[in-house]
Amino acid sequence: MATRGEASVGIHGMWGFSPALNLLSSPVTSKSSTLPPPPPPSNPSEPINILLLQSCDIRHVLRTLSCRLRDTRSPRPLHFYVFDNPCECVARHLLLLSTLFDFEIPIRQRSTLFLEIFGNSLVQERTSRYISRTAKDLIETVTGGRGGGILGNIVDFSNMKYRERDSLQAIFKSWDHNNTDADVRDLRDHRLRYFYGERYDNRKSVLDWDYQTRVKEVASIIHIKQYREWRNSGVAYEFGDATYNVSNRTMVSYTTGMMKGGKDKGIKKDVRGFWLDIIVSPYPAFGVSVEPVNQFAKDLFYITNEGTGTEQHRHHAVEVATYNVMSYLWEMETKTKYEMKKKDDIFSGLGGDLSDAILKTEESKKSDAAAANEKDGQKRGETVNGNEQAESKKSALENSVKPKPPAPSEESEAEKLEKRERIRIRQAANRARNIVSTLKDVKIFPMSSIEENSVQKTLLSKSKFQNFFDHVFVSQHAVHHCGTEGFSNILKQGGTLRMETGKHIYALQRAQLQELVGKMGEMCNSHNDLQICNERCIGAKGELDYDAVKDLEVIELVKNVT
Repeated sequence: MATRGEASVGIHGMWGFSPALNLLSSPVTSKSSTLPPPPPPSNPSEPINILLLQSCDIRHVLRTLSCRLRDTRSPRPLHFYVFDNPCECVARHLLLLSTLFDFEIPIRQRSTLFLEIFGNSLVQERTSRYISRTAKDLIETVTGGRGGGILGNIVDFSNMKYRERDSLQAIFKSWDHNNTDADVRDLRDHRLRYFYGERYDNRKSVLDWDYQTRVKEVASIIHIKQYREWRNSGVAYEFGDATYNVSNRTMVSYTTGMMKGGKDKGIKKDVRGFWLDIIVSPYPAFGVSVEPVNQFAKDLFYITNEGTGTEQHRHHAVEVATYNVMSYLWEMETKTKYEMKKKDDIFSGLGGDLSDAILKTEESKKSDAAAANEKDGQKRGETVNGNEQAESKKSALENSVKPKPPAPSEESEAEKLEKRERIRIRQAANRARNIVSTLKDVKIFPMSSIEENSVQKTLLSKSKFQNFFDHVFVSQHAVHHCGTEGFSNILKQGGTLRMETGKHIYALQRAQLQELVGKMGEMCNSHNDLQICNERCIGAKGELDYDAVKDLEVIELVKNVT
């Protein structure tokens, strides 16, 4: 029987258990650690190859792309190899990428749309229609037809077999808005009932205990009300007064199970269900840390009444996640870091909607010009002498008999809307140009396999992947593969390996976390050519020190240069 931690994390992962990383950054080391620099590439145009092994989402792709152009030197081509199982996870990656690169949607709305699809089991009706519409475009992307858009230029399916591509097409078709076969609310409730068992009616007490004993200790920025709402309904990100009542079909997947009753009893079949995490939440991926670009960003974690026993965060994980996604998109499209301009206002760096700003500026100019003309007229009237005033009155009397020229007509509402539409189109075109510029020489290779030992057959045993990857990230769903003989052979000399820890797996207690750290230490020691970057993580006997590792989201290793 699966442990509580295994049962809660789920068979399939559709969000990660650690914050987004810039995988091009240098590993964190202690002062005493000395890591030799990786050897320079033999060819400056040689791509940087990055493997994401069951990362469960595309957070690292997004963060790495946003930071890619910070280096003033000409960036090398960037190739992401995204391996995930099952195909439903890969399909979600493509949908989320397509949403991020949808230049017709402004950054603010795109960020909230992304998070809604990413973390909510129930979405708005308009979001469901957007998923359905985008899925049709993704079918064109997979089949190589027209309509692939930006994604069609950067995604390469050459590492996927045709049956896996066919599976992707079938999954995209199942996301149709009119498809009523998959009721996510019902599927998720079945999962919750199995998980809680006899405690289902008292699940509020169970989740409150989980929050107080684990979540609050590790990530207090996650507010208890939001965590409780997600545990009960599956809705993590709520914005405004929107109604979330339509199934997010992207969270439905199939797994092999044995029938317990009926005529097919004892026969293995694919079972559709909600096989995702039901205890950690989507918040750790984007909502528990930020890059402190200025004091306003640091203040997102400000705690009021600290040390009084009534401490409370001024902000929460949803705001932090929205800020992070916006900042990544902003840097991709403007090539500058996103900075808040006002305290406690995560949207203040956007400067408002440009179309509204231009209209307000033009209206303000007209109003100022009219006021200036009126003021000038008053001044001229005060400076004329008596005779001039008489002549002026006579002239005014004569002019009053003449018909007045028609007053200039004010701009109609239709003209304002037309002007806004023209500005919106220019904005979208500008966003598209910037996105294309950022994605220059970027390729994403989705990978998946329904075979047993798929990682071994698809990656580790392939000669083309030997000494191939510059950076590798391995999630908790796949960390056991790091102990496989020859795993380090896929890394280049000087390449980095990042292993996700169990810090944010809230169902694990201290003893289980210690056991997990011990196993990860054994995996690290099983490869003589891998060196742990931070020596403070190593105990007296060469094992991983739990007290030093417990606060880390990832353990970083580097392949020795020989």
